[in-house]
Parts: sequence; C-alpha cells; structure tokens
Amino acid sequence: MSEQLKCTQMENGQLPETLTVQEVQKILKLGRNAVYNLIHSHSFPVIRVGNLLRIPREPFYAWLATSHVVRY
Repeated sequence: MSEQLKCTQMENGQLPETLTVQEVQKILKLGRNAVYNLIHSHSFPVIRVGNLLRIPREPFYAWLATSHVVRY
C-alpha cells in the first residue's frame, strides 16, 4: 500500500486493524524512540511478526482514551 494512500486512510479515519510504529508516531506526534519506549513498557498490546511490530488498533485507542501516566 502506498504511503499516500495510508495517509489518506488515516485522515479519513479508515485505519487498518493493526497499526505500524510509523502510524503510531503520526497519531501521537512522537518520535520513533518514544514510540519504541512505549512499546517496551507494555502499555498496550503489540504483535511481533519476525522483526515487524504491529499494534492492534482497538486496544491502542482504548489505552489512549484512558487517563494514566507511563514511566519508562
């Protein structure tokens, strides 16, 4: 899928079932290291397929909606 199509889908609220690290970066407006720190803090579920990391959309947004402090 092209990067432009992904951006258009994100803008229209049509996100895939799983998010990439880059998509989480865009959603949270954070750098790559900060997103990896969140992933390694086990704040939300992560699916590892080989070297690829995928974040399930629904649990991620549920985590985002709750008020909390993450320390890493």
